[in-house]
Amino acid sequence: MILVMGATGHVGSKIAMELLSQGHDVRLLARHFPNPEVFAGAEIITGDANSVDTMMHALRGCSSAFLMTPSDIKADEPRFHANKIGEVIAEAVEEIGIKHVVHLSSVGADLESGTGPVLALHDQEERLNNIRALNIVHLRPTYYMENLLQEIPTIIAMDKIFGIIPEDAPVDLVATKDVAARAAFLLANPHFRSHNVEYLLGERTLTYREIARVLGQSIGKPTLEYAEVPDTELRNYMIGAGMSENMANEIIELDHAASNGIMASTYSRDNNNSTVTSIERFARSTFLHAYNQAVANQNLRRSNSGSFQAHP
Repeated sequence: MILVMGATGHVGSKIAMELLSQGHDVRLLARHFPNPEVFAGAEIITGDANSVDTMMHALRGCSSAFLMTPSDIKADEPRFHANKIGEVIAEAVEEIGIKHVVHLSSVGADLESGTGPVLALHDQEERLNNIRALNIVHLRPTYYMENLLQEIPTIIAMDKIFGIIPEDAPVDLVATKDVAARAAFLLANPHFRSHNVEYLLGERTLTYREIARVLGQSIGKPTLEYAEVPDTELRNYMIGAGMSENMANEIIELDHAASNGIMASTYSRDNNNSTVTSIERFARSTFLHAYNQAVANQNLRRSNSGSFQAHP
């Protein structure tokens, strides 16, 4: 039995589907399963990672497990919140005595300061490494390409992508399906020993100028631009979208770590950590589909609004 934690998330759901397609016995853990039928054949546990009992139940009898720390963008103390969950996960791992774990971490997790929300992953790596006889691979992916989907509303409204990272600063983006593919392989073939780190950096290093050009071409907006904004503007936008002030500050800190090269200084790109999905392939598939769906939903809302006004 293989446990996949966070089974309804961008990475976890893809790991689950890959393992199920290969015929493995899979157990899934998530807080909610809106469409459980898509995971036909899997054992489903609906529960919270805050519970040691739930985590022990999920881990019991498993040969390997994919573990991650759920984040809460509304948490007033993000690192404290993440560490409380991390402590529960580590306690359950130690109590059950599972021998092989694939842990979802991040680039920059080896740094002790200046990386915002990644600091909690630094803490969790150390916590899991302290568990005796545990064999573990810490996957350290860079920024997810899927994070670009959050830019769709401003693209529709203003034909722009906004951020605080300079448009010509080097950035690495990885598709979550590439992270999931590596995790699924390791879970199905748990031959690793001791403590290991693997980076997943995407197909090539990019800039936001290039990213805007590629995304714009994919959706028929060849003039799409990236616009750098002040910290305060991005912070206010994130808080307005429901993020806590402290989490917004941590995201700003993380973006600065990417801008000034602190994050990139922790790794070197090579053939082993360069993944297959290019920004062009992502733009033509995942991004284009999400963009078209958002436009269709907007048009439907406008149509419904107009019909309501015409027939009070």
